[in-house]
Amino acid sequence: NNNNNNNNNNAQVLLGIFFASKDICQMTFAPLAGLLTARTSSHLSLLLSLLGLALATLLFADATTFRGLLFARGAQGAASAAVLCGGMSLIAETHEGRLRGRAMGAAQTGLALGLLCGPLIGGLSFERLGRVRTFRLAAAILGANALGMVGLMGLGSGEGEAEMVSLQHTKESGLDVRKGAVTTTTTTATNAKERSVRSLLENTKALLANRDILAVSLATLTIHAAVRVIKPISQVVLDEEFGVTMVNRSFIISIATVAYFLTTPIAGYWCDANYGTDDETSRLSRRSNLVAWSLLLMFGSCGFFGLRYWIGIWAFYISVGLLGVALGLFKCSSSSLLADLVDRHRARKRNDGVVESEGDGAYSMVYALADVSDSLGLIVGPIAGLYLSQLYGPSVGVIAIGSLSLVL
Repeated sequence: NNNNNNNNNNAQVLLGIFFASKDICQMTFAPLAGLLTARTSSHLSLLLSLLGLALATLLFADATTFRGLLFARGAQGAASAAVLCGGMSLIAETHEGRLRGRAMGAAQTGLALGLLCGPLIGGLSFERLGRVRTFRLAAAILGANALGMVGLMGLGSGEGEAEMVSLQHTKESGLDVRKGAVTTTTTTATNAKERSVRSLLENTKALLANRDILAVSLATLTIHAAVRVIKPISQVVLDEEFGVTMVNRSFIISIATVAYFLTTPIAGYWCDANYGTDDETSRLSRRSNLVAWSLLLMFGSCGFFGLRYWIGIWAFYISVGLLGVALGLFKCSSSSLLADLVDRHRARKRNDGVVESEGDGAYSMVYALADVSDSLGLIVGPIAGLYLSQLYGPSVGVIAIGSLSLVL
């Protein structure tokens, strides 16, 4: 019996390490993904992220050891970081401020649809085709998606590519000058690159010092910490206190995904609803209010978790439903708000007489910061919440993390 208990404990530890590895790698690679997007283009970053996900999926297919699975999971996290930076930056670059909410809502709706359909399709495919063929099929779909993206959008010009084009023009113009000007042109291009790197670093530092951007990043950490605490503790409580089977527990938890899917398009519309005014100040205020409402809803979700002693299992239905609504509302409003804050940051610098290149990389670095906050919340939330739950009970752990939402 002791050996069996030790084996079970070791298996749980390894499983925890396996799931945490994606978040750790995603948090680690997010700044690099931001730099990649800033120095190249959002199109190229998104394309490379899709190819990276395809490679990670192939690694899952051929993995035969825990180390192999762990490496594949880490590669999945690194590619996911590039997906967020490239995808969100692309939307921010190609949509005006007044239209970004609906665009972000459409992107988040697609994500929610994948979360709903992926497990079902994957489970059916796993039963019929087996593990290896299922993962290879998924990798082929990702590769086809990447090819389709190239066909539909090309590699387009983004924040970083505009700067590279200007450097190329500098070189070409220098070749038309008198003999010996090639050396001068090369030096000019090199200096321009150095100035660009300096400008990117200075701009990133200024954005990190922006209190509004830091506030949204802190809210991102808090929201995702609460999500990651509620889901695992709910599984334990539903089993131990209500005797719910694993299948029924999965259905209850899936309420959050359905609520998320239904909320995202509505949240996108609310982000863009101008109610007669469509200036920058009103947009910032409206989207900031939606972020605040999402934090209140997340606190409500944690509160209903604690009310299960009086309401019963219905408290879980309401809790996970509010969790999905809060997450959908937050994802759309915070993504739009971050882009608006970058636009305001640029406008203030222009008013101060600071001339910036088009490739300042602001969108990509801000979304990289959001990705770091997201991943950090998914790591820190369960550690703190589960620790408090072991000491004082499940309700205390969940409500303690949820209370941070109320404070913000």
